[in-house]
Amino acid sequence: MERKMKFFHPGEILRDEVIKAYGLKVTEAATLLKVSRPALSSVLNGRADISVEMSLRIAAVFGGTAEIWQRMQLSYNLQEAKPKIDKLKLKRYKPKQKQAVRA
Repeated sequence: MERKMKFFHPGEILRDEVIKAYGLKVTEAATLLKVSRPALSSVLNGRADISVEMSLRIAAVFGGTAEIWQRMQLSYNLQEAKPKIDKLKLKRYKPKQKQAVRA
């Protein structure tokens, strides 16, 4: 079954549902996470993935689990990659039947 609803980049969710919800500026959040402002900005604007390390930082500072952020990132990445792979029209490999060995 194909999913109809689009996955959002998890950086957008972090920006809107966490950082803005707490009334933080990007610089403040970057300081809390101990990352550079440009690094966090790239994530928040969907230009960079949430890495495993970043997901651990987010969980430590804002709560939740790193696994949630990683699942969101994986789901987003799969959604983005699927149309490119579909265009390749790949076909499943079917191994040839092995011939019986005669003694």
